Amino acid sequence: MRNQQCWTTAGVDGGKRLEFWNETLRNSIFELKFEARESLFDAQLKQHSLGPLRLSRLDISTGHTVTRSEAAIARSPVARINLNYVQRGQLVAEQHRRTCVLTSGDFVLLDSRECYTVASRAETRHVSLQFPVEWLERWLPSPQDCVARPIRRGTPWSATLAATLRDAHSYADEIDGMSDLCAEQLTGALALAIGRDQSGNSTHCRRIYARLQKTLEDLSHVPELEAKDVANALSISPRYLYKILARENTTYCRELMRIRLQRSERMLKDPRFASISVAEIAWRSGFRDPSHFSKRFREFFGCPPGAFRNTSH
Repeated sequence: MRNQQCWTTAGVDGGKRLEFWNETLRNSIFELKFEARESLFDAQLKQHSLGPLRLSRLDISTGHTVTRSEAAIARSPVARINLNYVQRGQLVAEQHRRTCVLTSGDFVLLDSRECYTVASRAETRHVSLQFPVEWLERWLPSPQDCVARPIRRGTPWSATLAATLRDAHSYADEIDGMSDLCAEQLTGALALAIGRDQSGNSTHCRRIYARLQKTLEDLSHVPELEAKDVANALSISPRYLYKILARENTTYCRELMRIRLQRSERMLKDPRFASISVAEIAWRSGFRDPSHFSKRFREFFGCPPGAFRNTSH
């Protein structure tokens, strides 16, 4: 294909694949830190240019984590927002204190100007479409407000967006002279799939929502933490707290569970906590019942906490 670039780990020595793939991501997308669960992993990236956009398809043969850190942002200060479309497997994306679990057919936007993490426990295939921020602002009044808010398979216009992405990848070399038109079609499909606004909150309420997230993180270790306790800490009523969360398409229980699970994940991955039992980590994360913790952890991360710890060290 004339308009396609391709990178693959095939033929690269096993001990050099991690370095090679990190360099590939730096050159084709922007600086990211890629970590694989297996040293002898296979990976392939196929990329097309579509006017101002870059369309990439990535195949990774094993579980992995991709991190956009503050240091990487300082070294590679690009202003792009990436649309990630999962075609096979499952991804867990986190940015702006929001975490979403993505399965086949789901989409999510991530902002290269802010830290984020994307993780998978197994093999994946996904499509990444890179939008310059100034281009996307022609179509969305506030693209950053759409970051880390999943577009689910089956929601209005999601099928149109998926089909447009698939065709753009398949026929990228057959659109000579029409790459800008193709870019406009892709961006228009995204705008339709996002809708008017995925958050019903005003700017003021979004600031309160950010404070709410921080307060939940600070208090999440308290087993009997109730919504009224968080509301009191924010000097708002419980009813107003519920309203802000509803407009962010979430609930108090869902946010508290997510934050507690992420707290436990950090401790399970940290070698300093290796001597601390899983039950104790559950308690420190706000769970009274270890079996309930194990069930919730498996639902969120795809494996029991003990197995997660073993593969992280």
